[in-house]
Formats: sequence, structure tokens, C-alpha cells
Amino acid sequence: MNIILRLAVVVGCFFAAIACFVFAAPVGGALFIVAGVIFEGLMWRGVFGVAKPGKH
Repeated sequence: MNIILRLAVVVGCFFAAIACFVFAAPVGGALFIVAGVIFEGLMWRGVFGVAKPGKH
């Protein structure tokens, strides 16, 4: 994946997670908290990546 596109996806997931957490706090929406956790997980996966076989 292109480094610029990967960085854009990571930053987008970061801000989406923050937005979900901020919106869920006053409303008490469990769905937004779950969405925030999912976006945060995607962000961390994009930061660290997934090890591919054969690459050390």
C-alpha cells in the first residue's frame, strides 16, 4: 500500500475513534463506544501493520 494512503487511513481512523468517543460520552451511546474501539483497533493495526510471511 502506498505510504501516503496508509498514513491517511491511520489518521482517519484516529480521528473517527476520537469523534465516536467524544460523541458517546454525553449521550451514553454504547454503539459509539464500540465503533470507537473498532476504529482505534484499525488505527493501531495500521500503525504497526501485519507481519507478512517471508519478511523479517
